Amino acid sequence: MERIGSNQLFVGVIMFILGSAPLFELGIKAEQNAWIAMFVGAMAGLALAGMYLFLHQRAPDAGFTELYRLHFGLWLGSGIAFIHGLEQAYEAMRLVRDYGELTALTLLENTPIWLTNLIVCLLAGYTVAKGVEVLFRVIELLFPIAFVSYCALAVMLYINKLPDWHRLFPLVNFSTIVKAAIPDIMVFPYGQIISFLAIWHCVKEKHKVTKTSILAYLSVTLMLVYGNLMIMEVLGPRLSAASAIPLLEVVQLIRMGGFLERLDIVATLLLFLGLYVKLSILFLAAVLLLQPILHCNRAVCAIIVGTLMFVASFWERNQTVHTAIGLHFTLRMVLIFQLVIPIIMLVIGVRRKAKQKLAKKQKPSSEPIY
Repeated sequence: MERIGSNQLFVGVIMFILGSAPLFELGIKAEQNAWIAMFVGAMAGLALAGMYLFLHQRAPDAGFTELYRLHFGLWLGSGIAFIHGLEQAYEAMRLVRDYGELTALTLLENTPIWLTNLIVCLLAGYTVAKGVEVLFRVIELLFPIAFVSYCALAVMLYINKLPDWHRLFPLVNFSTIVKAAIPDIMVFPYGQIISFLAIWHCVKEKHKVTKTSILAYLSVTLMLVYGNLMIMEVLGPRLSAASAIPLLEVVQLIRMGGFLERLDIVATLLLFLGLYVKLSILFLAAVLLLQPILHCNRAVCAIIVGTLMFVASFWERNQTVHTAIGLHFTLRMVLIFQLVIPIIMLVIGVRRKAKQKLAKKQKPSSEPIY
């Protein structure tokens, strides 16, 4: 069986949640207090992460499909796992489309999107076919590059004296902040950690899974809140809301010594790294959910899922439709898998445990009574 270490899990969770989040100024409905909404959403997402970890601890060696079968039975559990596998593939497909649109917008304007989508599907599919260990080794190599680069960009912003904390005021009504955070930010990017239910059983040190995952979750929360804060301090609420990719708008303002500029290319490459990691993990989760049901090896399953992702990435006519579906349909649809079904699983687990305790108490003694 494939195994990964706790350090690999740590960087994997960080890179996964970071993923495509820098593409957007999340929580912009709270205007200048978007960074507070980011924090509120993270705390709501932390409750979801705790629930997923609790479900994992009930059967630490079980994969995602096995967990569904454990709670719902063979047939119903397999059915739910199959649908959830398709949902994970759908989320991965959306990232394939993001990859194509970002490439056309920033680096390769004349390259057809279908070619970009095909290349990224082949790249992610090859990684997934190689397995969990290979994917997390790749993430382990990419993490220092991403972390150092983001830190360097943050320092350069301060050197250029671009951030202005006055843009963070005045504070809006707290109810507005909560509405901006829940469910939208709770679901994306934090609730997507549910995909790790397909991976946690591969960690060598079982006793470190919960601690490592929570520590990584809190670390990436600080990174995302700080990044959101920096963008708001530089652009303000109006420009942030109007920008297609606020991070690129911010980085384009950096000028160092009259010779170091156009760092938006660096930021674009960082976005590509994050998209690749999140896409690969969602792709892997879909394959691991579907493989026990389809009864095929991982490479064949990756080919099937990857083909579906590539074809489906052209369903949406343009970027506007793609974004609108993500905001108004996807964020609501995934609540079924991120919140409703896990709560049902939690209730089933608690009831079974209570019944087992009651049965033990009511079990008659085997000793004869004189």
